[in-house]
Amino acid sequence: MRAFRLAVAVVLLLSPVLLEAQRTNLRLGTILPANSVWDRSLRQMASAWQRSTDGRVRLQVRGTTGDESTIIRRMRLNNPQVAALTLPGLTEVDENFNVFGIPFFFESDEEALHVLEALTPRLRDSLADSGLVLLNWGHGGWAHIFSAQPIRDMRDLQRAKLFTSAGDDDMVRWYRENGFEPVPLELTDVLMGLNTGLIDAYPSPPYGALVFQWYRQTSHMLDIPLSPVFGATVMTERAWARIGEADREALLDGAAAMQDFLFDEVPRQDRDAVAEMQKRGLTVSAVSEAEAAEFRVVADRLTATWRGSRVPADIYDAAVAARAEFRAN
Repeated sequence: MRAFRLAVAVVLLLSPVLLEAQRTNLRLGTILPANSVWDRSLRQMASAWQRSTDGRVRLQVRGTTGDESTIIRRMRLNNPQVAALTLPGLTEVDENFNVFGIPFFFESDEEALHVLEALTPRLRDSLADSGLVLLNWGHGGWAHIFSAQPIRDMRDLQRAKLFTSAGDDDMVRWYRENGFEPVPLELTDVLMGLNTGLIDAYPSPPYGALVFQWYRQTSHMLDIPLSPVFGATVMTERAWARIGEADREALLDGAAAMQDFLFDEVPRQDRDAVAEMQKRGLTVSAVSEAEAAEFRVVADRLTATWRGSRVPADIYDAAVAARAEFRAN
């Protein structure tokens, strides 16, 4: 009897330790603003993960004071284990993602999503080569050009002091070679750049311009979608390997629900953001179909050099083929 009681006592003492050992505690890093739709969707996903795995997988969502380069560098040390990356962060991981930054390459959400789905197997492999597991795609809306002065054509844009992502030296070089005036900054320094006059134009989804308060210094928005702002939630392969097969499926289901939510919610949110900024003084510069077509013709000519330089030729060609397939139907 004494031996039985001792065994029971040992089990009771070890149960919390064993339970904790079975748990996978994860941290998520992101530069996305707190209380935004993206932050809320990440927290909803975290709750879904914990609920669907009976607490075996717990995700702590917390903002990061650094930039995405810092997040990516820390992920190589497996802390954080999960990240919600924007397009500049993804292009830092792999240049294949530059395909989604080609100006005026896509004309609609449906077209861009069709190409994204067609390229997903290749992009998933690209992330895997960097030790990352793709959980879902994020949608940040469509970038538009916001500026302190009205922009009507490509010449106006070339005269602007245009924000571009820091660390992308090839993009800065491309801008300068084509007559633009780029100013490379970290995303977290854009507001400072606007307040000091270092920049006076930038590409951003309307909701981003509203949430980050950038629009206060730029009262004009060009009403031509520049490019979709896709992102992704990724996990390190080291962390993924610690999760059981059944729980992996639960995590992917939760991530898929987040993706569906963002692709439904963000376009509506962008429309609401434009309406709100217009109430506060934003002027939307509408252009005719002919003017929009001229923008695209000039952009196509300027960005043709991206094939094989900024964008690997096979990815570029696959994107063009998928776009042509969509437009043919």
